[in-house]
Amino acid sequence: MDVEKKIELITKDTEEIVTLEELQKLLENSNNPKSYWGIAPTGPPHIGYYRTISKQIDLINAGFKHKVLIADLHAYLDDRKAEWETLEIRGKVYEICLRMLGLDKNVEYIYGHSFQYTKEYVSKLYRIMALITVKRATRAASTVCRMENPKVSELVYPLMQNLDFVELDVDVAYGGIDQRHVYMLGREYLPKIDFKKPILIFTPLGLSLSGKEKMSASKKQSRLELFAEPSRIRKMILSAYCPEKEAAGNPIIEYIKYLVFPRVKKFIVEREEKHGGDIEFDSFEALYKEYTAGNIHPYDLKKATAEYLIQILSPIRKYFEQHRDMLEVFKND
Repeated sequence: MDVEKKIELITKDTEEIVTLEELQKLLENSNNPKSYWGIAPTGPPHIGYYRTISKQIDLINAGFKHKVLIADLHAYLDDRKAEWETLEIRGKVYEICLRMLGLDKNVEYIYGHSFQYTKEYVSKLYRIMALITVKRATRAASTVCRMENPKVSELVYPLMQNLDFVELDVDVAYGGIDQRHVYMLGREYLPKIDFKKPILIFTPLGLSLSGKEKMSASKKQSRLELFAEPSRIRKMILSAYCPEKEAAGNPIIEYIKYLVFPRVKKFIVEREEKHGGDIEFDSFEALYKEYTAGNIHPYDLKKATAEYLIQILSPIRKYFEQHRDMLEVFKND
């Protein structure tokens, strides 16, 4: 794949690249570009990661050596969204789910605790802490941490996230657009302690079932867990926001685009004969055209989407049916 095609693949469906010129230069001059994405295992893993999984697969297909950081310590630093004694098992659940959704081949999984205790890491943390004001750290943390009654740990969180980039020895940091303040802090301050600044790739946030906000592990009513039972999948998808003819801000349309179509060859919407009978699509673009033209009723689309999600998520569900004890750490989330 030539550089132009790699750029096209990497930049599609993104919100911002910082900077595109740096990304292009990297691809032109490196035969081994490296990228990473970090995830803190707070609440149960959910389908809101559909955009992040899709974009990481794009990075891998573009030739990046990709790493997934299970940022377990960060889950505790963020106002104890995960208790200390649950961090290890939460991280394992996340890794299992992500692998089963396509982040398996050509991906290296690394756990934060494996390097964040080292003398070398902590010395870098001390160096950068002395440069950054409380106001600046607060701004960086405000979009990723709870910050209801700010803890010192929440201000350290974004500093560590940027040092993770250094320790993982990568060129590109990828994340949702909510990570922008964190990584822009790194671009400003990492060079001050003699490290390169990250190239940044941001995508829009995955929509919740309500369509009005991002899907969050902390909001049970608008999330759908990756290991959910079929009955819960049907209930949650059928109650999801899905405005007729509208694609913008429509979570069902986004789930189909990023979660379903990359994993199925055709999408069938079952309908009664009086409503035109079943209709089959072999591409997302064809389905999008018909839906926005008003030729598919939202209920029929949601019903079909639920069944495809049940099928796609079945390996995860079956695994945890055999390992139910692992999910106990999420029982109060």
